[in-house]
This record gives sequence, structure tokens and C-alpha cells, in this order.
Amino acid sequence: MRAFLFDLDDTLFDHRHSTRVALDVVRERLAPLGTLSVEALEEQHAAVLEELHRRVLAGEMDVDAARLERFHRLVLMQGASVRPAEIEAAARAYRAAYVGARRAVAGAIQLLEALRPHGRTAVVSNNVATEQLEKAAVCGIDRHVDALVISEAVGVAKPDPAIFYIALERLGAQAVDAVMIGDSWGADIAGARAAGIRAVWFNPLRRPCPDPSLLSAEIHTWEPAAEVAQTLLAC
Repeated sequence: MRAFLFDLDDTLFDHRHSTRVALDVVRERLAPLGTLSVEALEEQHAAVLEELHRRVLAGEMDVDAARLERFHRLVLMQGASVRPAEIEAAARAYRAAYVGARRAVAGAIQLLEALRPHGRTAVVSNNVATEQLEKAAVCGIDRHVDALVISEAVGVAKPDPAIFYIALERLGAQAVDAVMIGDSWGADIAGARAAGIRAVWFNPLRRPCPDPSLLSAEIHTWEPAAEVAQTLLAC
């Protein structure tokens, strides 16, 4: 039994697209952020998000509090300040825009369909369970996978090998028959290798590869899905 393990955000779900749409809305609401280029704001936002996301995963704060703190920090980073009510309004607007822009990564659904006859598939994701389940449902990803393994629900997060073993158990598969596909080098690639699972790096931004020897393949797009499926089957 072949097992295909996929990350969710920026692998199957287009988190980058939703974020960019939502940040465009925030730039109009928080004047200090409007002075930044889109690229600079995205870079700063990603750094703050990553730090606070670790605290959410650790149970130190909830996602709503983290969102407020995120925009408060971004404003402070510009040497400015705004009223708390403005931060709250911007956070609500960000969330509404993000939700409205949710979509799958181009070709992701077609890839899952192409792999369906060849094995079983799981999503392995670090985040709050309700958030990830909703993303998967809205984008139709949940209809094409056999298991959704989310860190909050199982009590362990990538890159800990334990979360990969949970996914394998739910699929009835062994590590030797599995491949993990994701965009995060630390969480997905290093984590999978530590669990004895082959790794495929989804790298649409074509970032430099830290260690090609750890990879079974590097993929930059899911299209055309039939060809990508053959690459994954050959891993």
C-alpha cells in the first residue's frame, strides 16, 4: 500500500494567496503599514506570524489573540502606534478577506485525484484543528484524502516523527511505502526523513535547496497533475 502524506498550507491550500489578499485590505486600514511595499509587508508579516504560530501550537495563546498581537507588532515595527480599536478592526478585516480568498493551490485537487488509484493519502498539518478542517472542506481537499492529521488534535507537531507515525497508522501503511510532500524544509522534509519517510519538496518559489541528498524529488508546480503524479509514484 503506497501512502502519500501532504502538508496543507502552501502545499495543497493556497495560504500565500489568501494572505496577500488579506494584507492588501489591512494596508488600507492601518496607515503605518500602507507605507510598506507589498513585498516588505509580506516578509515582515511572515516572520511575526511564524513566531506567534509557535505559541499558538504550544497552547500559549489562541488564534484570535495571536492575530491582534501580530498586527500590533507590525505597527510597532514601523515606529508607529494606533488605537487598539484600529488593530481590532484591521484584524477582523484581515480574517474576513483571508476566508473569502481561500482556494486550493493550482493543480492540487487534480493531483490528489490522479494519485487516488495508487494508494492512500493523508494531510499532515501543524495548526488549530477547526481552522485546517474548514480549509480542507471549503477547497474540497477533504473529499480526496483518507485522513486529516492535525497537530492540535493529535497532540504532536511536525517535525516530530510521532505525527508522521500517526498518519501512517491511520492509512495502514509503513514508512518504507510512504512519501511526504510539503513546502517547509524544517517541518516537512527534515521531519519526514527523521521518521524514515522519503521526502518531496514542493518549492514553487524555487528557494535554494539546503541538502539535495535528503530529497527524492523537488517539484515547483502541481501542473500538469498527471505528470507530477508519475514523479511521486516513481519516488
